[in-house]
Amino acid sequence: MKKCDILVPIFTPFKKDQTVDYEALKKLVRYVLDKGADGLYTTGSSAETFLLTEEERMKTLEVAAKEANGATVVAHVGTPGTALAVMYAKHAKSMGVDAVASVPPFYYSHGHKAIKKYYTDIADACGLKIMIYNIPGATGVDMSVDQINDLLSDDRIYSIKYTAADYYVLNRIAVASKKPIYSGKDEAFASALMAGATGAIGTTMNIYPQAFVQIKAAFDKKDIASAQKLQTKLNNIIQPMIESGATIQAMKYVSKLAGIDCGEARKPFKNLTAEDKKKLEQAVRDNAF
Repeated sequence: MKKCDILVPIFTPFKKDQTVDYEALKKLVRYVLDKGADGLYTTGSSAETFLLTEEERMKTLEVAAKEANGATVVAHVGTPGTALAVMYAKHAKSMGVDAVASVPPFYYSHGHKAIKKYYTDIADACGLKIMIYNIPGATGVDMSVDQINDLLSDDRIYSIKYTAADYYVLNRIAVASKKPIYSGKDEAFASALMAGATGAIGTTMNIYPQAFVQIKAAFDKKDIASAQKLQTKLNNIIQPMIESGATIQAMKYVSKLAGIDCGEARKPFKNLTAEDKKKLEQAVRDNAF
């Protein structure tokens, strides 16, 4: 795969009746690529993928991959079980994606050997490289440094998305493996780069991909002060998103403020209050990119 630092975990836009808005999805893909993103990460948490039907999940990938027009596409195929993940991975390959990604199998408890087999079974079934994903806050599976490095030692696994707060662990992964490490913590991208991350996959990129491009460029030039300043500016917008208690809903609202209407998050995400919206509007006004 070509070098790819900024992958946008693309939203799934919805219409007022909560059906998928595929035309809005096309516009969003064009928007983030025009703003400097290297490619797309489809059908992940930011896409509300576990609130989609199988048909919707596959069609959103199809639409996004086609609209990407040659840009890098990594398709998230994670599910609690191997069979369905393999089905999604084979479908992703038929769409010409560059790689597939997956959270570890969740809900049921599995040991490391079973998790590794899950990943290698997907790789063997579809013939694509795998991005593993450590997001313990969502899956309840917190892989250790040794477990992650064991997975990354397999040639079928080419990278990791790391969405956890322990940057000592991230650094130990970076030291042991030269494979790409994507930070999933939007609010700490600059810190992740200092710990050894090579890129990012973050929900806020749907609105401000250019912010991540700028942070990475500043870091690459060893201009740490500028990277931190940009991160702080981004975090001034992220803070009221988190405080709303419905982060994806808040991000979609800010997306609308930026002129990219992706509708509202799918139920059962709660609605924003008038006060939530007021705080978001003020943050956007005060921290323009």
